[in-house]
Formats: sequence, C-alpha cells, structure tokens
Amino acid sequence: MKSFYHHSQTSQDVFIVLHGSGGRETDLLHVIGEIDDSLSVLGIRGDVSNNNKGFRYFNRPVDGRFDYAEIQENTDRIASFIKEQVGTGRPIHLVGYSNGANLAINLLLSHRGLFDSAIILHPSHLFSHVEAKSLDNIPVFITSGARDVITTPGDVMAVKKQLSDNGAQVTVKLTDYGHELTDEEIKQATSWWNTEVKA
Repeated sequence: MKSFYHHSQTSQDVFIVLHGSGGRETDLLHVIGEIDDSLSVLGIRGDVSNNNKGFRYFNRPVDGRFDYAEIQENTDRIASFIKEQVGTGRPIHLVGYSNGANLAINLLLSHRGLFDSAIILHPSHLFSHVEAKSLDNIPVFITSGARDVITTPGDVMAVKKQLSDNGAQVTVKLTDYGHELTDEEIKQATSWWNTEVKA
C-alpha cells in the first residue's frame, strides 16, 4: 500500500490523511499543516484507479449501486495498515476529503475505538445500513458547501444524524461554495481542532 509517513518529534498524535477522488497520499498536507503541524502524518493512497487519473479508495457505483463488500474489504485492509504503521497507544485522528471522507466514516463505524477524532470534508451518506455502534463521544467535524452538487448538504446532515445517534459529538459547518476545499472551512476546522480536540 502506497503511503507517506512523517514522524513527529514533538507529538504522539497521528493524523491519518485520506485524499479525494483522483488524488494521492500527499494531497491534503497543506490542510493538516494549517490545522496542526506538530503531529505525525500518515497519508494513505487509495489503490483503485480513478479512470487513470489518480486514485480512489473504492470503486464508483455500477448501475447506481456500490459494491459494499468491496468497500468493507478495502476499509478493513486500511484499518489493519494503520494499526501496523502507527502501533498501539497513540491518539489517531482521521482527516478525509470526498472519497476519503466516505472511507473515514466507514472506518469510524466499523472500527470503533481505533480513532480519537475525525475531520470529514464533503462526505456522502453511504453507510446507513451499517449496524449502530457506540462512538463513545468521539469529536467529529464535518464540512460541506451549500452549492455542492456531488455531496449535498442533505447528505451532510444525514451523516451528522447517523454519527450523533451512534454517540459521536458532531459539529457541522457549511460554506457558500461547492465541492472544492476552501480556506474558510480549513480555518473552521482549525478552530474546532484547537477548541474540541487539542484543548
């Protein structure tokens, strides 16, 4: 599995960075650099080709349907990779965008207890079928754009309800933009991180 791992000399905490469709493992380094540059960083590249333009963590739907068995297999493999790379006893924080945000949600739902917080940028509501498990008050920050037609604000509110119903402490922020990442939401994520996680 292709990855990028920066080892911090000052913090035991680790950011797990999950890129969007067509991306790669270093795409969100500027985002986590703004949020907190003191942590170790493990960026993981998806191993599914995105029409020969970058990578994804799982395939697009066929005839409107996702292959959830494939998604879960890939999720479990990435969770095992995270455990192998990071080890035990260190706080682990997810940061995912778009396709990586959806993977982050499934990691939270299906690998309870592995993660200590999550920043989920422009997610879809794909996992309503996943059995509810207690998320033990884990802090989660979610953003989307009011004009995002790929992952709509309605998706975001459905994700919020699902994670909140499972016990997470969820904060949602909407921007006036579309599916692109904006400076505004990075600033919002940074403020949330400093108040809800790092404090």
